[in-house]
Amino acid sequence: MKNLKIILIITLGLTFGCKAQSQEERFKTYKSLIIGTWVSEEDSSNKIEFSSDNKLKIYIDNTLEDTTEYEVTLTCSTSSNNAYDVFLKIQIDTTSFNCDIINNIITDSLGKTTLSITNERGQLEKYLKQ
Repeated sequence: MKNLKIILIITLGLTFGCKAQSQEERFKTYKSLIIGTWVSEEDSSNKIEFSSDNKLKIYIDNTLEDTTEYEVTLTCSTSSNNAYDVFLKIQIDTTSFNCDIINNIITDSLGKTTLSITNERGQLEKYLKQ
C-alpha cells in the first residue's frame, strides 16, 4: 500500500509538472519564428520565404516562381481544430487556399532551425532556415 501511494504521488507530480506548450503559446512562437528563408531538406533547389507582411515567396533554383499570401492561424476552413494544431494557411488563388499543419519549428543543439509541416495531402515537408 505504501508503494502504491509513492507511485501515485510520483505520477501526479510528473503529470502536473510536465506542461506541454499550449496551442496559443505555439501559435505565438511559430508566428514569429516562421519569418525568414527556408530551404527544403528534400530538394535544396526549393526555397520558400515568409515575410512579416504575410507574403510567401516560392523559389526554384533561385528563380522566383510565385508570390502569394500566408497566415499562421488556429483555424482553417473545415480542417478540424483539436485545440492542438497550428495551421499554415496558404492562398492558392482568389477563392482557395491550402490548410497545412505546422508540426513544429525547432532549433537543434548545433543551431540549425527546422520547420516541419504536414500538407493537406498528409505529406511531411521539412525545411532548414537560412
